Amino acid sequence: MNRLLLICLLIINCLVSLGQDNYPTPTRMDGVLFYIQHNRGKNTYIYSLNYKSDKTINKDEPIQVYRQLFDNGGVIRPLTIIQKNFAYGIYSKLLKNKSYEASIVSLPEQKLFLHFPSKGDPYVSTTVAGTSFILKRIFIRQKDGTSGLSTKVDYILFYGVKDGKPLVKKLVL
Repeated sequence: MNRLLLICLLIINCLVSLGQDNYPTPTRMDGVLFYIQHNRGKNTYIYSLNYKSDKTINKDEPIQVYRQLFDNGGVIRPLTIIQKNFAYGIYSKLLKNKSYEASIVSLPEQKLFLHFPSKGDPYVSTTVAGTSFILKRIFIRQKDGTSGLSTKVDYILFYGVKDGKPLVKKLVL
C-alpha cells in the first residue's frame, strides 16, 4: 500500500510540474505576499504589501499588484486598466481582528486573508478543497483557444505551506 501511494504521489508531482518548467521567480521578493503565473508566457503578477511613504501599511489598500515582464527582459510595470479591472486586480476589506479579507477580481469566490502576526512577517492564507494554508504562489492553466476577456481556465494550482511543509492544491473550474 505504501509503495502504491508513493508511486501515485510521484506521478502527481511530475504532472503538476509539467506546466511550469523554467518559470522565473520575481526578482524583488521584499514584501511579496504571493504571485501568479500562467501557461501563456512567463510574465508574473506580483501581490505585495502596499507601504505608504512613512513605511506603514496603507490601510485602505494593503496589497498592491504589479507585473514583472519576464517575456520582456524582466521589467516591472503596473497592471493595465483591463488587467486591474477584469483579471489580476484585488479587492480588500478590513476585518475586526485587524486582518483583511481579499479576493482577486477574476476569482471573487476564492477568499484570501492578509494576516499581520505579532511575530514574523505578514502573510496571506486561503482555503482550497477544505485545507487552509499560507499562500505562496498560483499557477493558472488557461484553456487553449481562449484569450483576452474571454479567457477560460482549465485549473488553478495553489502553492503554499501548511505546518511548515509545502503543499499544492488544485482547483478545477
